[in-house]
Amino acid sequence: MSSPNLPGNSLLARAISGQHIDKTSMVRLATAFIKLHHLFGAPRPIDYYGTRGTDNQWTNNHLELLDCFFVMLDPRGDVLYVSETISIYLGLSQVEMTGNAIFEYIHQDDLEQFKAALHYCGLNWPQMCNVRLKSSLTKRANKDTIRASPGYKVLKMEIAMYGNVRLIACYPMPTMVLSTVAVPRDSFVIITTIDLKISHADERAEQLLGNFSTEKSLKGVSFYTLVNVSDVEIVRKMHYEAFKIGACRTPYYRMIRNMGSRTVYVESDVFRYTSSSSTKTPLDTITIVCSLL
Repeated sequence: MSSPNLPGNSLLARAISGQHIDKTSMVRLATAFIKLHHLFGAPRPIDYYGTRGTDNQWTNNHLELLDCFFVMLDPRGDVLYVSETISIYLGLSQVEMTGNAIFEYIHQDDLEQFKAALHYCGLNWPQMCNVRLKSSLTKRANKDTIRASPGYKVLKMEIAMYGNVRLIACYPMPTMVLSTVAVPRDSFVIITTIDLKISHADERAEQLLGNFSTEKSLKGVSFYTLVNVSDVEIVRKMHYEAFKIGACRTPYYRMIRNMGSRTVYVESDVFRYTSSSSTKTPLDTITIVCSLL
């Protein structure tokens, strides 16, 4: 049984729903829609001030300004909703994902980390993890583009709870090409060897982190020595994920200014690049783009 009004009544964008929905998809999407109806039909939890929260200030314009897409999961991990912009970042469609288990799209080696983040996230303790998600866009990537795994793209996921539902904001890692690295304002770039010994630091990094008393360059210094001791675990995990998945984004951590007692908070996008074709010695470097808070 079909309905000409289905595209208008479904939770999908009208531009694609009428073209892709078959009977099997209709049942799957209807189930997800019913679950969403129960979710948003329930009273909102009372907050600290004794009032019920509201999302009325959030509009489509707000969502378009965010460089990410959103996924909503039920307690079993099935996708209740995914924003239309997933097609821009991963080449996947709402119809394809809605009603299916998110685990089908995550790289096998990242499942344990992702499930742990789902388990430990709570209303006041959102979790963050970097995982590889299936993508049809990586097949069209330039040969010099850094890819974590064929057919996958690295995402930073921020996971929070809403009742029994997980809300996930997914931020794709920017595509890095060896010859061009986009550096935002208030950012600096450090390139290291695989053991995080600095091989290059741009001028801003030297000014911010270099040792003025000795006027020595950062070259040859271990990146770990530039990090506040309380935040070394964040960098250790960053180092591990650079090897495991090829790219990652860190939470904010503190770096020591000019080898002194003052610190500055940074968030880092990290990429590993390997190549054996251009030189006799295989190239294996880690590029760290640090953005100041």
